Amino acid sequence: MDALQTSNPAASRDQRRPLRLSTNDIAPAERSGWLRDVICREYANVEVTSPTCQILSQDLTIYPWDRSRLSVIRSSAVGLRRLPREPLLAGQDAYFVVVLLSGDYVLEQEGKEVVLQPGDMTIYDATRPHKIHCPRDFSKLILAIPRLLLRERMAGVEHCAALRIPGSGGIGSVASRFLQSCGKNADEFAPNEILALADQAVDLVTLAAASVRPGGFSLSRSRALSMRRVKALVEERLADLELDTAKIARLAGLSARYLNGLFGDEGTSIMRYVWSRRLENCAKDFSDPRRAGDPLSEIAFRWGFSDASHFSRAFKQRFGCAPREFRRRR
Repeated sequence: MDALQTSNPAASRDQRRPLRLSTNDIAPAERSGWLRDVICREYANVEVTSPTCQILSQDLTIYPWDRSRLSVIRSSAVGLRRLPREPLLAGQDAYFVVVLLSGDYVLEQEGKEVVLQPGDMTIYDATRPHKIHCPRDFSKLILAIPRLLLRERMAGVEHCAALRIPGSGGIGSVASRFLQSCGKNADEFAPNEILALADQAVDLVTLAAASVRPGGFSLSRSRALSMRRVKALVEERLADLELDTAKIARLAGLSARYLNGLFGDEGTSIMRYVWSRRLENCAKDFSDPRRAGDPLSEIAFRWGFSDASHFSRAFKQRFGCAPREFRRRR
């Protein structure tokens, strides 16, 4: 049960359609076990308790959102405790962004406790031990973002766990209202719209988390400027088959060691970042109706891949399916 698996037991279902789950058809005595199984499969390996005498009830709708997933949850009082174990599934290696819609929500992780009011947001690491306490009926949104994706966007995201992002003003309000609107209208979006909204959601979450990130961690101004300059340089030259660490360092006027130190702050390396951006651009083109007639290999070569078999393996490892299947689902 504790070993990390590479596939989801629900992988055979149509990944384009929302998954709707409810305790309505489950006998009251069996609901706690049923809900634990659902949460362990779809989110994280947890223990479930019902802190009141009320019969446990919960409705979940999970929307596949490109590499992220947006969940709308309405529930009676419940308590969750994440055990110090490996995630059951590779897809659970993620950060969860919570937007509280109604009720009370208390999260504990890494020795910190955050209490949310409706509209507030917080982030936590789904793979790390944590506790969630909701003492009465509540509703919330969860945006699950793969760890690698969020760490590529934001250095120090691990320091933002269990911090309150107020929904009453500033970028926290913008991000919270955006996600709430997405949750309210999720059934109406076309696949190409979901792709665009998913990118915007991750960008807004990154900005919101950065607004509460401990100041002591912030990159120095010179390192932050260097990082932005290097990333812009990489974006301009993704199609260059000869792009490697030495060439990027030469073009940026920096040492290879310094380059990898910069990207090490984000939990990656310069070339892992390059390959990741190439794969992301290929995935976008595979999902773009305007590119529907372009051969898969042509798109891969356009973004800097020179070996079709290597590209196919890397793409499947990143997105969980082969390029052809990825395009078909979109």
